[in-house]
Amino acid sequence: MSTLKQRKTAAAEGAATPAPHAPDQPVEKDAAPAKKEQAQKAAGAQKTWLQFLGEHPEICLTLVCTLLCAVTLWYLSRDDGKPRLFDPEALKLYDGKKNAPMYLAILGSVFDVTKGRKKYDGEKGYGFFIGKDATRAFITGDFKNDLNDQIKDFTPEQYRSLVEWRNFYHKEYIFKGYVVGAFYNQDGKPNRILRRAEEQAVKAKSEEEAMAEIERQWPACNVRWSEAEGGTVWCDGGAYPRKLFGQLPGGKPTTRCACFKELGWSDLRQVYPGCAPDATTCKVEQEKTKA
Repeated sequence: MSTLKQRKTAAAEGAATPAPHAPDQPVEKDAAPAKKEQAQKAAGAQKTWLQFLGEHPEICLTLVCTLLCAVTLWYLSRDDGKPRLFDPEALKLYDGKKNAPMYLAILGSVFDVTKGRKKYDGEKGYGFFIGKDATRAFITGDFKNDLNDQIKDFTPEQYRSLVEWRNFYHKEYIFKGYVVGAFYNQDGKPNRILRRAEEQAVKAKSEEEAMAEIERQWPACNVRWSEAEGGTVWCDGGAYPRKLFGQLPGGKPTTRCACFKELGWSDLRQVYPGCAPDATTCKVEQEKTKA
């Protein structure tokens, strides 16, 4: 009996006395208050940010517009290998500002000229070409009034120059697509003015080649004019000056002074008035010298 009583007493004392913590184990703290404090701070910061945006709606609008522009530029700049169609307003976004690409257009063809940023800086270089089709100014050189795409009054030679400019950009920069407007329609097909410009450019090139061939066969005379002496034409190497009448492709007549090694003449190869057929130098009137 005494032994059983002693055991019960010892068990009761052991249950009443709390076991001490082990010296090498830290006492765990309740994490709930810390988490609650962090949540309160986060909510306070969010409330402060929302209040700030509410007090400054223009900042919110700027952020939204910037995001929309970034998304638009990303969408339009996707490269799937196909020419893209730009409307004039979309082309304006590629102005090189805020790290945007730099695009320009000529004859409706759009090119990425970002790699030439130094040349097309808005304040120092040819920045007036960026973000638009300024085809007309490529010829006229009027970078204030002619930054547009109106070229109906151009000559074949001017059309040829424009096509050569376009070829230059194809060679030096990245072709991106077409501008819907004067030169291309909504389907990306050339309009009448572009077809006319290209046809006239070919015509001008043919005329230039024809003139080059004529000059190769019959070199141009040397020409001198002064108010005191009037006009003089002469040929070197014993050749004879003649007034040469010709015709360019398309029927356009042409007249110039040419040097012939042969002494002969005809209705198309005339001796200058007052000049001997075998003379190598001739006096001519001013207007005939220009001819």
